[in-house]
Amino acid sequence: MYTVALFIVMAILLEAVMKVLHSILGTIGLGDTVGKLPVIGANLTLGISILMIWLMGDWGHVLAGWGWSHDDEWINVVANGAIVAGMIPLKDAVFNAINKGLRA
Repeated sequence: MYTVALFIVMAILLEAVMKVLHSILGTIGLGDTVGKLPVIGANLTLGISILMIWLMGDWGHVLAGWGWSHDDEWINVVANGAIVAGMIPLKDAVFNAINKGLRA
């Protein structure tokens, strides 16, 4: 359960990083250019998520909480980054459920 909560917190952090990145790219006038690149534009969130996990070092190995760890370090980084990027819709669903419960 704590591992899922940690993934959700990391998804919140990823969204904050992406908002700052989009703001910076928009300020320097590269937001549309980066967004139109075929591979980079469509997978920018995934790439930033993997980079974020790599920069976190040992703190980024969340899958180790479930007992999954690979001998190759890059596979751990990519897997954790992909899961964090995939947790954004789950985070949104959790927050929507909490908001509906608070209004009822």
